[in-house]
Order: sequence, then C-alpha cells, then structure tokens
Amino acid sequence: MTDHAFRHCDDYITDPTSPECLRRFLERARSPAHGHNSRDPFPKLFATYNGDTEWRGYAKGDRLRVVMASRMGDVGVTKRFDAEHGYDARFAVESLTDFSEQP
Repeated sequence: MTDHAFRHCDDYITDPTSPECLRRFLERARSPAHGHNSRDPFPKLFATYNGDTEWRGYAKGDRLRVVMASRMGDVGVTKRFDAEHGYDARFAVESLTDFSEQP
C-alpha cells in the first residue's frame, strides 16, 4: 500500500480527474445487482500495481486485471488477463496506476 490516504472506489466514479476507463469500470461494477443482468459487455480494466511492498505475489510494476470493486472500497485483481471474475488479491485503487482497457 502506498502513503496516500485511502479513497473508496466509489469516489473515483464522479471524479473528472480519474481515467475514463477506471470510472466506466467502477460505475458498472458498483451498480446495483440488477445492472449486472445487462447484455452490454462488462468493461475491461487493467492496471499496474504501484504498492511499496510485495503482497501475495504482486510486486511493484506488475500488470494486472481488475475484476471486482468491493463495497468496502477496494478492488479485486488477478494476473490472469483473460479472467472475467475471480481475484487473487485486493488493493486500494490508489495502489494502482496506468489504467487502461488493454493489458
């Protein structure tokens, strides 16, 4: 985890300084459950781990896929780029950088 103050993932949804791909993913991932029944494709989100310490096999600079946004405010991630769900670790959004829709 970095020195930054924790921000709940919901705080990024309406923050115009946040990357558009992050905002789009979080908006869909944090929508009410009935929104998950949509036939629209779920947005893909990739990021780089920028934490100060290694955590559960994740080291600074690792590229990963974000697959979940928690009501607790963190996100679930995996190194499996083809994963649609199923995370291996959870991080605060501020521990991630270089957000994009591509690996």
